[in-house]
Amino acid sequence: MPILARILKDRGIVTERQLQEAIQHQVLYGGRLGTSLYELGFITEDRLQEALARAHGVPGISVDLREVQPEAVAALPKALAAKHKVFPYRLRGKTLTLLMVDPNDHSTVARIGYSQGFIIRTAVIPEFRMIQLLRDYYGVDERWRFTDTHRPSAATVKRDAPTGATAAARLDDAVTRDEVVEALLAVCQRFFRRVLFFIVKEPWVLGWSGAGEGVDRPLVSSLRVPLDQPSIFRTVTRDRSLFIGRLGPEEENQRFLKALGKRPQSSAVLLPVSLRSRVVNLVYGDNGATDRVRGDLGELMVLLQKVPRAYLRIIRKRVADARALVGEEPEHVERND
Repeated sequence: MPILARILKDRGIVTERQLQEAIQHQVLYGGRLGTSLYELGFITEDRLQEALARAHGVPGISVDLREVQPEAVAALPKALAAKHKVFPYRLRGKTLTLLMVDPNDHSTVARIGYSQGFIIRTAVIPEFRMIQLLRDYYGVDERWRFTDTHRPSAATVKRDAPTGATAAARLDDAVTRDEVVEALLAVCQRFFRRVLFFIVKEPWVLGWSGAGEGVDRPLVSSLRVPLDQPSIFRTVTRDRSLFIGRLGPEEENQRFLKALGKRPQSSAVLLPVSLRSRVVNLVYGDNGATDRVRGDLGELMVLLQKVPRAYLRIIRKRVADARALVGEEPEHVERND
């Protein structure tokens, strides 16, 4: 949100460099700018809450878990709370105080008010606080936080799946992280029957997307590997090196193979995607439950180098766009390729 960035900068709460780092974080991990600033330690929750309230022109609420009313939570179905990323905080008569990350989403306010018969009073809270509330009170999986908030609406997303050389060209043309992921998966399907894409977010490796034999969204979403336990995922993340072969006997490796229904005797590939000397994604590939993977992956390794370049290009454009939207002159954007 450019308005939020301007408020924080004008008040001297964050610096230009911190905003650039937060935008990089946002490109890689999705979610909102305020979440990235908070996770990077650049802002306190109270200051972010105050800036969000000013940016949206609505009250902000410092959530006190002792004031969450069970009757309010019970009044809003989990499906609605999860779909719209809102949380019912207080219920007085027919007036429901609804916490939102985007209180300017008037269609959601109207839909919930009409369907549930409430008078809605909105208040804004940071995204990371919403994640906590939905997880603790509704059991909603917090991984929706990694959604790319810059992704085009469903009506404008290209539906033709890129393949072959087209996929490599799509990497060069991608303008969002999710477009990068889609193109990368298509590239990898030239080499493997099954491909999985992971987000590396300490202390976890999180399944995010995939394609190919037996891969569906529930399977990918169920994959979660801890980085504090021995596994090939930890080794590749720490060493930033390609793995090809059989996964070892470590418990996390075997749990992963079981989830995929893959025999331990068959081989697989795990590839790191590094940005500025840090692994941010892992790409897993195999040829199904029993077959071995091919060893000639030179072409794939060359294509894989396009991914961090695409990320850097997107980050630079987001930084430039953010500055342009708040009416500031462009400044040097740190490259560090």
